[in-house]
Amino acid sequence: MADGFDETPKPKTPPVLGYGAVGLAIGLIWLGWQVLLVPLADQAPAEHAVRLSPGSAVVLARASESELDAGRLDNAEALARMALERAPFSLDAVRVIGLVQGESGDRDLADDLLTLAGNWSLRDDRSHGWLIENRLRRGDYGSAFAHADTLARRRRELQPQIFDLFGTAMETDPRSVPFLAGELSDSPPWRAALINSLYQRDGGAALAAQLAMVMKDSDGRFSDAELQQLYQRLYSAGQIEALRQVRTALNRPAAGQHLIDGRFEADAAILPFGWDLAVGAGYSVAALADAGPPDATNGNSRPSGALRVGHNGQSRDVLARQVTLLPPGRYRLLGRSRWEFGTSQMTFSWQLVCRGTARPAGEAVIGAPTKSTPAASQIWAPFSVEFQVPAEGCDSQSLQLVGENPGRRTDLVIWFSHLEIVAAS
Repeated sequence: MADGFDETPKPKTPPVLGYGAVGLAIGLIWLGWQVLLVPLADQAPAEHAVRLSPGSAVVLARASESELDAGRLDNAEALARMALERAPFSLDAVRVIGLVQGESGDRDLADDLLTLAGNWSLRDDRSHGWLIENRLRRGDYGSAFAHADTLARRRRELQPQIFDLFGTAMETDPRSVPFLAGELSDSPPWRAALINSLYQRDGGAALAAQLAMVMKDSDGRFSDAELQQLYQRLYSAGQIEALRQVRTALNRPAAGQHLIDGRFEADAAILPFGWDLAVGAGYSVAALADAGPPDATNGNSRPSGALRVGHNGQSRDVLARQVTLLPPGRYRLLGRSRWEFGTSQMTFSWQLVCRGTARPAGEAVIGAPTKSTPAASQIWAPFSVEFQVPAEGCDSQSLQLVGENPGRRTDLVIWFSHLEIVAAS
């Protein structure tokens, strides 16, 4: 030691440790690049992504889709085949090759490949879309509609186009109707939306009627609400003959009955057949189990149901209405009424009115008891009236209950039951 310095020689670092550190650094840099490469390749344009990661099946498949969208079919197929070499189960690559084959003319091979892709994933919308178009082209409605069902269940925003496809198929080829009915019989979640969409088309009610008749014996037949929607559409459009034909085919309600639920026993009606009861100020109308006395005119039996009308004597509204489809001829309306309480000059009348007219073809008038003839609440009184349905201008009718008042307010309650329309002998 001299002048305070230690001149002892220090050990040298072995070269191998220095090389290891450099190698480790290089390895870390490479790993970092690989980590960075994945998002770069996923987000970069396809042509750049292939340069960044030429060995990635995912990148190659995405690039093939870009080439397909750009119309470069040869490039798209080559990239897709390269992707399949690296990942034989690449759904995207199989789809691209199938679509390329479909564009180049080998539609049978395209159908096989895209069927495979569609079976691998129910979410492969592009494959299912091509299969729908191709199966419709071949007239294979069962398969086409099955693929359309897959899309309609998943992609609500595509439903308008799919429903338009269904409607067009029904309009152009009646053979498609049973296949669509088969899909609807399973009550898919888009069933109501499809039926509603049909009514937005010209002649859509006729398409809905075809479905209703084809499905009439299936478990998925039209519900009462769906059938009422169809009947009301046909009636409001004046398609009375079509309405008659559909009701006869479905027998809902029974086509042989001139008047439905004349004893007011049904829980619900399929309008316009069955009772449409009014709601308004100054009166109440309800079909109830009658709590009144036995009917002396019918062996003291008690009506199982009746129409109760409470009225303040002021309203002239139609209180109850039912559409009928009577052929031309002479008929008789039969019924029974019972006053519960109240006296007045007011009258109630059952009228049969032809559609589009105001003058009744027949009218049964029931006058309210007056002070000199108080309400006989223990008696059911029969009434009847004959009327003629003309051969022209009366293809449908309405049986309706109306009140005529003398202008004085009063409180009245009247019951009706056992209504029936029969052919007059």
